[in-house]
Formats: sequence, C-alpha cells, structure tokens
Amino acid sequence: MPFEVLLDEDGSAARVAGAKKTSMLKLAMPGQLIAGVRARSAGNKQHNTGRRPFQLGATLVIAPGNKLVYSDFEDFAGDHADLDEVLKAIKTG
Repeated sequence: MPFEVLLDEDGSAARVAGAKKTSMLKLAMPGQLIAGVRARSAGNKQHNTGRRPFQLGATLVIAPGNKLVYSDFEDFAGDHADLDEVLKAIKTG
C-alpha cells in the first residue's frame, strides 16, 4: 500500500488539522524540563527549532477515499503518537 508523509513547512496543514501550540511558560514546566534532560542524556539534541518552535505535532493516517483512520494530537512537546498504533492503523486502514 503506498503512503505519503506530509512535511508542513508553512503550518497550513497544522491549522487545518487543528494542531495545538505550546508556549515558553509551558516549556519551562518541571515535567518538560525533566523530559528535556532525559532526552539530552540519551544523546538526543535539537539542532534547529525551525520557523514555528511552539507548534505541537499531530499524526494522522488517512486511508484511500480520504478516510481518517487514526489521529493523535500532541498535548505537550515530546508527546508523540504510539508507533504500534500508527502501524496498526496503516495496515488496517
């Protein structure tokens, strides 16, 4: 089954999908700081924040016929979709 990945450089898809944004205040909350230290300790480093550093992500799986079979919207930085659920949606979509 062919699939595509959308890279939303200008933020137009994020606006249409209703993806949330975060703020500097939320990024400074203890849980976020701890997650940042944990990620950095694991060797992960953010090299470039891009043009929209406060934009939170979303994962959508859209099947043929424009049928939405899976959606996950980040509530905070680092809140990513469960990969097993995404793969299951792709297979069953």
